[in-house]
Amino acid sequence: MSTHIYLTRHGETVWNTKKLMQGWKDSPLTDRGIKQARLLSERLSKVSLDAIYSSTSNRAVHTAEIIKGEKSLEVIKCDNLRELSFGSWEGKTFEVNEKDSPEEWLSFWETPHLFSNDTVESFVKVQERMVKTIESIVNQHSDGNLLIVTHSIALKLLMDYFEKNSLENLWSTPPIPSTSLTLVKINNEFNEVVYKYDTSHMKDQKNQNVLTGALVQ
Repeated sequence: MSTHIYLTRHGETVWNTKKLMQGWKDSPLTDRGIKQARLLSERLSKVSLDAIYSSTSNRAVHTAEIIKGEKSLEVIKCDNLRELSFGSWEGKTFEVNEKDSPEEWLSFWETPHLFSNDTVESFVKVQERMVKTIESIVNQHSDGNLLIVTHSIALKLLMDYFEKNSLENLWSTPPIPSTSLTLVKINNEFNEVVYKYDTSHMKDQKNQNVLTGALVQ
């Protein structure tokens, strides 16, 4: 018996387009973000989902509700699926944060495994809470199909855990596109990443995320 977990990042938001750092603070989905969620809803329309879980951030909940569509499921909201908290960096551009906190900013990018800041949540802490939360959810659904709507860095850290990648190499992989789809198969013996960050449902939409997009979620 296996649990199939479909993981996605929320749709594009207003702050994403302005390249403002967005962790626990929030901004609404753009029209493009809504369309992204609808396309993913179409892709998942024939998947028999047993539960839908979402970060409590409005951008994730809105995405989850759109994907849910007419399915007779309640979106289960979970604080621990939220993005990394950027603390005093929230709502500011990369340039401003680099100027205000040059050493910590450099560590954030160059030595994420050692990163420490008085207000910004550590990568280690986010990875730990994401892993524990997914384990808890899977324990409640020993067999079935689940959808998890979360955020870019949170998802990247979770996938690094599944794939046994070192936190030191966090930024060695490309940013995660909005509403891309990842499927992980979990049972008592092993975790299998079936596919990740797939955007085949986006059709003619050109994903315009760049590296900064991974950090303004």
